[in-house]
This record gives sequence, structure tokens and C-alpha cells, in this order.
Amino acid sequence: MLASPASGAAWGCDAGGCRPLGLDAPRDVLLVPSEDVLLLPVALPLPSPAKRLAALPFAIEDRIAERIDMVHLALGGQTTGGEWLAAVVAPEAMARWVAMAEDAGVPDAALLPDTLALPVPETGRWNVLRDPGGRILVRQPDGAGFAAGEPLFLALWAAAGRPECDEQAGFGPIASILLDLRQGVFARPRQGLSATGRRVALVAAAGLLAHGAIAAADTLALKSIVAKRGAELTSQLATTAPGRYTGTDPREAAMVAAELIPAGTTAPPGSFLPLLTRSSAALAPFGSTLTIRSMAFDAVRQRLQLDVELADPAARGSVLKALGSAGLQGRFEGATLIIAGGGA
Repeated sequence: MLASPASGAAWGCDAGGCRPLGLDAPRDVLLVPSEDVLLLPVALPLPSPAKRLAALPFAIEDRIAERIDMVHLALGGQTTGGEWLAAVVAPEAMARWVAMAEDAGVPDAALLPDTLALPVPETGRWNVLRDPGGRILVRQPDGAGFAAGEPLFLALWAAAGRPECDEQAGFGPIASILLDLRQGVFARPRQGLSATGRRVALVAAAGLLAHGAIAAADTLALKSIVAKRGAELTSQLATTAPGRYTGTDPREAAMVAAELIPAGTTAPPGSFLPLLTRSSAALAPFGSTLTIRSMAFDAVRQRLQLDVELADPAARGSVLKALGSAGLQGRFEGATLIIAGGGA
């Protein structure tokens, strides 16, 4: 949680883009619609951030409707009750907000669910804010919150036992950022890395690509590829970024390395990683048919290149149709499946 003197500004976002709100903040922060974010206080009695992050999916998987590997998770600070505030959001929404921040000229802005800009109320009460668009934002005593239209708000309020509500006149200065959604593959780029550091980041991206394809699509039967890539990644992290990660788990190493991806690389999170997420989701139904032997990212043409094997060659048309339905362009060149974003 950040509590430094104000050195940034708050922005709001909607379907029309980003706009400055005229509020001070510890650093630039983009308030995103809380309707698209599930906020959950989670008990994580573990000593280190890495262990809490590793345990988070298991702690919340029975509390959400989506598959845990199909959503983006973020972990914030501790609430007044001692639990940790977690967020669940669709990767597509994250990619959209990151792009909006870049278009607004604040590419390093934190992404904060707008309900968390309200103060935490006293026990048994809710702090609420009606915005000009008819939305009602709610901050709850446990540190979480939500946003909804009036009919849904009334239903949730009644289900919660009709707590007393303190209506807020508007957002005040944002003193701290309890939870920044920009974590993991969507972490803010960091400046000042050496050329070797950039190579480490690109190795991390390749490792994340392999792991993401396994988790979302279950199409990689050759797990030895991932193990080898993970070993390479942890080795390069140990020699190039000493002290940043000292373990042996390739998943944790990939998370650490992803935070090192600098701005201005040929494969920024705003292009490569959202493309990976969308591609993996589109290929998920073909897990028993499609085997990915190797993969690469063409940074110049902004496209994925997958060396694949199809158990049923006639499924090629179905694969391309599924990619098209996801807004992606796909084509086969021999055994290589090439995937690009829409319009590429």
C-alpha cells in the first residue's frame, strides 16, 4: 500500500476514454469501473508476498464462477480486519484499461477499482456515492466494495441486512492505493534495465507464453519444454538480477521477471500478453485435438507463431473460425499456426 505524499493525479475511465478528475494521488492512478472487478477479502496467513500470491488462486477458486486460469488475479494490502484484499478481473478488461492509460499519456498509472477511492466506513455502515451516470459505488467495512445500478444495489443492500449508508459528496484526494490491478503479466514496465535485463524479460515472456498456453488451453503435452524454459529463466534471473529471486519455482520466477519488463521493449505487455490471453482462450476447446510443440512471438509483426500438431487435420477450419470469433486473425502455414490481433 502506498502512502507517500501526493505526486500524481487521478483519472477516470469510461467507454469514451480517460479524463482527469482533478484529484491528488500518491502517483498517477486510473480509476476503473468496479462493476468489472470482484473484490474479496482473503485470509492469507503466510509470511511473504510470494507465498501469498502462490496461495491466492487456491484461496478463492471456490468463490468465483470462472475457471481460475481464465481470470487475472491481483493482491492488495491488508484490510482493517487483517485479511488481504484480492481482485478478480477478466484479462480482456485489463488489456483494455492498460491501452486506455497509454492513450491518455499515463502509461505507468496504477489501476484502482473506483469504489476503493471511497473511505472505509465504520463497522455496520456503508459509504456510498452516486455518480452522474446513475451508478452507485459502495465501500464496505471489510475494505472491499462494489458498484451497481440502483435496482441491484437495493437488492444487495437488503440482502446485507439494510446497513446504514453514509452518502459521499464525491471523491476526495486519494491518500493511498490499497490495490493496484497492474500485477503479473500486466505489471507496469520499469525503466533502466540493461540489455541483458531486457533479454531476461523476453525469456520470461517466452516462459509465460508456454505456461499460459498450458493453463488456459491444456494443449501442451510436452511439459519438458516448460521445465527446460523455467530452468533457463531462473538461471538467468540469478545471474542478471541477483537478489530478486532465489527460489527454483519457474512460475514464481516468471512473475518476478514479468515485473522487470521495461517500457519500450519490442514486446510490451500491451501487445504480446493480451494476444496470448485471447489466443489461449480461443484455443481452449481444442485441448484434446491440438498439441503445441513450440511457440514464438514475432515482435516486428506482432503475432504468435505456434508449431502445432492436429489429431484431426479437418479441424483446421474450426480452429481458424474460433480465432475469428475471438477477434483474432489466424492462418496455417504448413504445421505453423500464425495468430495476430484483429486488423493485423
